[in-house]
Amino acid sequence: MKFFQFLVCIGLIFLPPSVSAFEDITPYKFTETDLQKGLSELSYNIPPSSRFTLNRPQENVQKIIYYISVPKEKESYPLAILCTGSSSKDDISSIIHLHRYFLQEFLDLGSGVLTVEQWGVDGNNTDPEVFMTHYTRSQRLEDHQNVINFLKSHPPKWWNGKLVFLGVSEGGPLVTRLTELYPDITIATLNWSGAGDWSWDKELWAFLENMFKNAPLSFKLRRFLPNWVPFFLPFPKTKKEYDLQMQETLLNPTPEKEFMGMTYQYHADALLSPPCDYEKLKTPFLVVAGTQDSLLSSTDAFVQKARDAGANITYFRIEDMDHFVRKRPDIIQKSFEWLKRHLT
Repeated sequence: MKFFQFLVCIGLIFLPPSVSAFEDITPYKFTETDLQKGLSELSYNIPPSSRFTLNRPQENVQKIIYYISVPKEKESYPLAILCTGSSSKDDISSIIHLHRYFLQEFLDLGSGVLTVEQWGVDGNNTDPEVFMTHYTRSQRLEDHQNVINFLKSHPPKWWNGKLVFLGVSEGGPLVTRLTELYPDITIATLNWSGAGDWSWDKELWAFLENMFKNAPLSFKLRRFLPNWVPFFLPFPKTKKEYDLQMQETLLNPTPEKEFMGMTYQYHADALLSPPCDYEKLKTPFLVVAGTQDSLLSSTDAFVQKARDAGANITYFRIEDMDHFVRKRPDIIQKSFEWLKRHLT
């Protein structure tokens, strides 16, 4: 057995592709059918050679889990960090699906891909209670910072030390903040349906108003019903009622109570997030937003303030598109063509 292992090490015997040590994460674009079933049901065995862990500052807790794919036969490459959108307790899935969805596009550009799991998720295994207890924007940011700082001191082979950021929806504020924090090693940032200047409470109210506007009549009639009448959603009937609810999350930032599918802890954390420091956006920054997105005005304000601060902003303001860039392969292609110009 030892002699066989020696031959493998020196390359005289090659193990079959099924052996994980020689496997790479494979590209895969999840389908609408996959989404309808729920990405949490989309099983994928992540090659151990692409899975890494890092201790969190806290003791005796789940380690940070992250995945890396690198281009073959390339002796200098950047890493693209992909940040996914929001989750709910009933819809928690691995970051590996976003990793695989855009993997081929980045490999074709000569870039590696790095993704960080959220606390409570490990590939096909999820723990909703643990996830919801730790699910905040600040925790996501801290985990990404820990991984980036570790890689800076322990760089992967042939990594050129540069980063590209791609954020989708909730991942948008995350990549914006990371761009501010790492200007010296950032090449470019792509922010899809996640660049906003408004505070969290203002953006959420715009989303709720849009949802109410497009809701069926039975839903709209709730506004005229007394509070004691039960309803299937805890939708606030007035802006005053909504403001009081958001204030309650600040006063009691617990993961044990929820409002609109998010914990009070999540809302409080988002409400306290610092505004963007536009002066720190030093590298090319692509903003994509649809005119049918409820957050469009917030995105318009982001772009205007960024330009006023001298940031290198490109704005794709897409007619007849909603919040989901995924539904527009033409805009995805256009985004990667923009990125290609900054990688060559």
